[in-house]
Amino acid sequence: MDALFTRLPMAHLEIKQLTKRYGNFVALDHIDLAVEEGEFVVLLGPSGCGKTTLLRAIAGLELQDSGQIVHAGRDISRLSPARRDYGIVFQSYALFPNLNVGANVAYGLNSQKGDRRAARQGITQRVQEMLELVGLPGTESKFPAQLSGGQQQRVALARALATSPDLLLLDEPLSALDAIERVRLRSEIRGLQTRLGVTTIMVTHDQEEALAMADRIVVMKNGQVQQVGQPQEIYRSPGNDFVADFIGRGNLIEATPAGAQHIRAGDLLLRCCIEIDQNRKHRFYVRPEDIRLHNILDDCENSFTAQVLKYEFLGPYSLVTLDAKTGQSRPLVAQFSSNYLDGRPIHPGSILRIGIPAEHLRPMPAAA
Repeated sequence: MDALFTRLPMAHLEIKQLTKRYGNFVALDHIDLAVEEGEFVVLLGPSGCGKTTLLRAIAGLELQDSGQIVHAGRDISRLSPARRDYGIVFQSYALFPNLNVGANVAYGLNSQKGDRRAARQGITQRVQEMLELVGLPGTESKFPAQLSGGQQQRVALARALATSPDLLLLDEPLSALDAIERVRLRSEIRGLQTRLGVTTIMVTHDQEEALAMADRIVVMKNGQVQQVGQPQEIYRSPGNDFVADFIGRGNLIEATPAGAQHIRAGDLLLRCCIEIDQNRKHRFYVRPEDIRLHNILDDCENSFTAQVLKYEFLGPYSLVTLDAKTGQSRPLVAQFSSNYLDGRPIHPGSILRIGIPAEHLRPMPAAA
């Protein structure tokens, strides 16, 4: 009987049945989420899916209609933002233009009260430590307008971390930067988070960013969580059609049974690696990079000819859209690295022999 009353260990941040409405629009629909201490969790989804609303609810900048938020064992559901232990970085940097870098970073330290107020003589040292941490030593006297976008975001990050918050919230912190700076800064943020061990929640609509930075990804749509998992799991085993379509490119193949481990899709007979239920249709997902290119006369398993409809050279790799007579409403899309093609000319109208290895025919749940 005692076992019934044993308390299970709580997550560092627990969100329970969180709901938020704006009139008739449901922005958050009974969200449940648990974040472990030290985790880097990314909220990913298209515009309007509720990811920013969820982040703002955690911060206390939006008040939910119902549900509970528990941080480090403390119910913060109705607390003001000032009484929640977090640092936040916005897409727009939100630096004070009339204050220099040092004053911007020190802002949170100056506003602390009671036993958390930094001693006056320690503020300068803390500011220097933070700027060193984000790679901007010696910039204390500069003003935000004198810095690049990437540098301004580093200052915003230093300010968010200066008070040693227990939770770091990042609201699309890289979306205003150019592509090269975005890649550089995402690596720096992830490295910094790993070094400090601060529990972090980041919002983004960029799939590549989420895959590169997250310990776990929370995919959202229409105010609901669609799937939660590690990047490899989300990418390789999408839980539904939306996740499969939203995370990278892919091919959905609907097929009928054609034997114990064989399926038929249009004109193609393919072997897969699961036992096939003979009494229903099946759906499989194939990533473009898992499609193989063979010599035209090769007759290996699961290979077939296809006509090139479109060829897109994208530098390190090319996307090839193919008519493969799979019986699907959409053509097949394959991705080949430039080294893999090795100068082989491909153009619309070309006939290629391609293959889908059995292990890369990944079963999908039945359509809802």
